[in-house]
Amino acid sequence: MVMDIKHLGVFCAAAFAAMSVAAKIELVAPASNAVVRQMHTLQREYSKAPWAECEKYFDGAENAAKLKKRGSNPVPVKLQWNGEAEEYLVTVRRLPDGKIAFAQVVATNCVEVDSLDIGTEWEWTVSAGDDKLIGCFKTEDHLPRLVRMTGTDNCRDIGGRCGLDGRRIRQGLVYRTAGLNSNAPMDYYSNDEIFELEKSGKLEKMGSQGEKLHKKLAAGEKLSSHAIRNGLVKRCRFAPGKRRFSDREVARILAAYGIRSDIDLRSANECYGMTGSPLGPSVKWFNISYRAYTGAFDDKGRAINKKVFDVFMDGDNYPIVFHCIGGADRTGTVAMLLEALLGVPEDELWRDYLTTGFTGRVSDQRHKKMFGEAIGCLKKYPGATLAEKAEAFFIKLGFTKDDIHRLRERLLER
Repeated sequence: MVMDIKHLGVFCAAAFAAMSVAAKIELVAPASNAVVRQMHTLQREYSKAPWAECEKYFDGAENAAKLKKRGSNPVPVKLQWNGEAEEYLVTVRRLPDGKIAFAQVVATNCVEVDSLDIGTEWEWTVSAGDDKLIGCFKTEDHLPRLVRMTGTDNCRDIGGRCGLDGRRIRQGLVYRTAGLNSNAPMDYYSNDEIFELEKSGKLEKMGSQGEKLHKKLAAGEKLSSHAIRNGLVKRCRFAPGKRRFSDREVARILAAYGIRSDIDLRSANECYGMTGSPLGPSVKWFNISYRAYTGAFDDKGRAINKKVFDVFMDGDNYPIVFHCIGGADRTGTVAMLLEALLGVPEDELWRDYLTTGFTGRVSDQRHKKMFGEAIGCLKKYPGATLAEKAEAFFIKLGFTKDDIHRLRERLLER
């Protein structure tokens, strides 16, 4: 959560000047040079566990409810001090560049700061009148870097994971989330209605989704509730999806993460009535209806991927947030392709995908099978390593080796 000083200077200067002279300040926590955690114990255990262990969190056990209740937000870092002043100016700066992540005048002896870069040293100061104390701490180097966007969930930085030549993906450049606003309200055909459409011979004529459901039924497959619920739209109510962020939260998100581009992977129906990003006119909005998992690898899927990754290839678009509605399937496929190209090993691709389990999504064998099939499609491309296979896939999309090199240099630490 790194904030540009220009968003803070005028306010903080005026507020600090108005402070009363304080009694001596004593820093309490965190201890000097302490390593602080930004993940709950259950989040930490889950994020490091293999798939078989992750599944145990969703089998009705007590941990499942606890993990879902904890959700996908980071645990805040609590800064505490003693003193008798009426107000304090608190700042948190990233080291070594000194960029401000937090600056606020408070009337308490404690503040909470979240979404800080992982594995990073920080300087924090508390000031009142002429009294000022400085402390230091370090955030735990534990993946992933969860970030907070109040109003949606499943938000995290793809940065921090190791890629090619042991170089880590830079933090603060690419974020993946759930939807930044709700889908446009839609009515779906019920189970009974779908079966009646099939009996009358109409289902297979109702677009690609109708044809897909028809083939499943014709093959004797049992339709899951997910396939029916999300498979065939009966009608769109012709109204944009509801806002998920207040104006104040939008301002905080822009200041904290500096988002410049929003890649919205939802369909035209889901985005009905939208003309731009929910984060406002300062953010470029790219609405690209995406096909998840194996659908990303056929001719149509590759054409769509070219549009998506054209956005990533343009350095003027960063920082970027990309999402669908849940941040699991379409978002997970784009994240897998991007991270594979950057050299992230296969087990870490799975770990990033599984982090969506904090919300209760991707928690079943169906998702495991689909994600595994998508990685299997990528493995069919030539190359000795997964990164080389991803490079071959991106060249198939129409990108050059120079394009790929520039993207890697932009997103990987030196």
